[in-house]
Amino acid sequence: MDTTNEQWRQILRRQHAHLRETIKVAQTAARSVLATRGLVGRLQGAVIALEIELLAHLADEERLLEPVLAILDEGGPVRAGLLRAEHAHQRAVLAVLTGPKAWPAATLVAGRTLSLCDDLLTDMEFEDRELLNEKVFRDDFILLATQSLRARA
Repeated sequence: MDTTNEQWRQILRRQHAHLRETIKVAQTAARSVLATRGLVGRLQGAVIALEIELLAHLADEERLLEPVLAILDEGGPVRAGLLRAEHAHQRAVLAVLTGPKAWPAATLVAGRTLSLCDDLLTDMEFEDRELLNEKVFRDDFILLATQSLRARA
């Protein structure tokens, strides 16, 4: 049996919920490094865990959301492009924060981790509200898109 868009939507929302917990761990570790200049290993582990989880989630969003966004309405291609651009930025920041040159600069990494976490939380709030809702990501989107395409022809 094929997975429905409703089921995919729920999967992505559950991933967001789990990411929020992973973000809290990273934030706590980053604040600890900034406050005490210690526990760098804990921050490193938290940032790597965030990277692993986020990269998998971004791949899922691109695979599941992008095709829906691209055909949803006249703004769909812009939404899909913004999603790709935002994900590219997040991947690039994570690559720097987890790279081998990051850890001698632990306080800089800690500050940037907090900033990235804030950005991710804002992004997920937007996605939950604007993209992962029943009006956008639903099982009959293909029917709606087909009707829209026919109306334009």
